[in-house]
Amino acid sequence: MAMKQLCTAGYEVAILEAGSSAGGRIKTTSNEKFTTYIEEGAEFIHSNLPLTIDLLKQAGISYEPVAGKMVQSSGGGWSTNSELDKHWKELMDKMNELNADMDIQTFLQKFFSSEKYAALCKAVQGFAEGFDLADISNASVLAVKEEWDHSDDTQYRINGGYKKLVDFLVQQCVDAGGEIFYNAAVKRIEHSDQTVTIHTEDKRVFQSAKVILTVSAGVLKSGSIAFTPAIDEQFAAIQQLGFGTVIKIFLQFSESFWQQQQEELSFAISGEAIPTWWTQWPKKNNMLTGWLGGPKAALWSEQSTAAIVRAALLSLSSIFKIPADELEKKLVDHKVIDWHNNPHVRGGYSYQTVFSADAKKLLLQPVNDVIFFAGEALSSSSSIGTVEAALQSGVDVSEKIILLDTNRHSNQQMSEKEKLFNSTD
Repeated sequence: MAMKQLCTAGYEVAILEAGSSAGGRIKTTSNEKFTTYIEEGAEFIHSNLPLTIDLLKQAGISYEPVAGKMVQSSGGGWSTNSELDKHWKELMDKMNELNADMDIQTFLQKFFSSEKYAALCKAVQGFAEGFDLADISNASVLAVKEEWDHSDDTQYRINGGYKKLVDFLVQQCVDAGGEIFYNAAVKRIEHSDQTVTIHTEDKRVFQSAKVILTVSAGVLKSGSIAFTPAIDEQFAAIQQLGFGTVIKIFLQFSESFWQQQQEELSFAISGEAIPTWWTQWPKKNNMLTGWLGGPKAALWSEQSTAAIVRAALLSLSSIFKIPADELEKKLVDHKVIDWHNNPHVRGGYSYQTVFSADAKKLLLQPVNDVIFFAGEALSSSSSIGTVEAALQSGVDVSEKIILLDTNRHSNQQMSEKEKLFNSTD
């Protein structure tokens, strides 16, 4: 998005892409054993998000609302009302009364420590970890409150997958003169007040007047990109950003056994090891997607694919009351995507900590007007951790660069006029 905006404004722009294809955490793939494509990364459009929807319309890409039932599986039965719903209004009212931010864990201990709220606290933690990928010991209450206010908004899927949107943007960039270098993971950035020199892992060297870092907060936090001279203040701020991890599990079965119990099943929420599952409803096929997010996902990242698939089958066995061995016989193929172990991402997406606001304020200021930070973790969008947030960040950083250059040009013109005036005075 940043390249699209800047190329349109007349800049010469190149992207150094660490992977073999564009898109990063947007990755639509397929194989012959799966009856549909799979979204290894971003899958949903969370509400009518303006930038995303506008780009889809420009590209002529269709999308449709997610339909079906969201059900809770617990105690051997199904329910459309979770324990969270029983005290939801009280929870939200208390959040609205807060005058100062605090982490979720402290908030629950302060206001909901009574035994009668035990199920509520467990549900809040599960929702924060699953939906926001958050660690409740540092996640901002005020930020999740804003997100949860819109959790019932309609969600959409892109017909054909998110890759269609990426392909559209790439084509627009190339048509505008942009160049993309693939398999160009950046290792080191040397910078001065006028230029940057960028070194990749495969020993290529690039020079430019400016650089925008759109890598994930996980990569930034890891320190895998070195800066010469060091940018210690910015690196300290980076550590204050929240960034969770996620594992997605795709299971292709020989039949859609879940329809026998829940014909229009869309989402199933449970307390199992792999707690969240969804179908492709209203499209009918035999694939289930499992979702494990937050600190628990980081722990599971240490396990083998076989162990994760077995845990997935055991979870489904408990949810649908079908023996795990029977489910295994119905299993045609599987794929496990562990974003925590992807060296070019190192996690899923960002969440707001109690320190994020101050950290963002610093990181959104360019270093010597040559190093700019961008990406969904730094977006001004209220849709935290989404493609929309990434797109908005691309717009914001490009506008900032254009404004800086415009102001610099104006100042230079003013300076020349003053010199001319002084010489003729």
